[in-house]
Amino acid sequence: MMPNQDPPAGWPRPRRSAGRVASVAGFALLTLITAAVVAADVATGEAVQALIWAVAVLMFAHLAGMSASMLRRPAPSTQPLASGTTDEGESGLAFVYSRWPYYWLGAVLVAVALFAAGLAVVFAAQGTVAGWVLGAIFAAGALFLAWFLTVLLRLAPGVVVLTPSGIYHRGLALEHFVPWDAVVDVLAREGQTPWITVKAMPTAGTRERRHTGRLGPGAQGLPFMIIQAYWLGPNAVPAYRALRHYFDNPSQRPGLGMPGQPADR
Repeated sequence: MMPNQDPPAGWPRPRRSAGRVASVAGFALLTLITAAVVAADVATGEAVQALIWAVAVLMFAHLAGMSASMLRRPAPSTQPLASGTTDEGESGLAFVYSRWPYYWLGAVLVAVALFAAGLAVVFAAQGTVAGWVLGAIFAAGALFLAWFLTVLLRLAPGVVVLTPSGIYHRGLALEHFVPWDAVVDVLAREGQTPWITVKAMPTAGTRERRHTGRLGPGAQGLPFMIIQAYWLGPNAVPAYRALRHYFDNPSQRPGLGMPGQPADR
């Protein structure tokens, strides 16, 4: 068992605001409105429009669900410690991303891409210059979202791996490794979207791979390592405790390379 290296009380409970609560209510309302539009289109025999608006219903419903999920604090995991590997195959203690955030984001991206593709078809079918231009814009948006979703799923699930040589983090679109001698602090940050900051200086041993260039999430905090608590879910508190513990106790880091239970959560 690892000694407690406790984060601030209540962490990682998201800080609620009127705007965030209103966004949940707003998306729920839009879900009901678009559902009524679908019903009206079905009643009048507008099958194509009904199908497009049905996709919009799914999109708004999942946006409401994702927004609501970001307002709750997950209970810390009580599962046994697990092992994993870095991008270079080094073994260590692993904390895998939760699957629920992937579901919410993936479902939203699919719904938005399908909605954009449907609008592209509708506008292109008008046969006007304006229709073709708008159709091309929506088609490009759908293709971009499909590309980003492909990258996200290829890297899923994200993971934080603590090894004898350093810390590896594979996020949504960024892989980042920092050696222990580059780390100057580990902090549990509070806010609307709580996160873990691994303060690190750039060194020769640092590795970065941005799979979507500057467009992807996670690169904004470089050279610091930013790990969103929402994506770790139940593993957020255990991951912070482990990071803090091995940062404070360098003599225990060699034991991180010992084989253990595979990380498959």
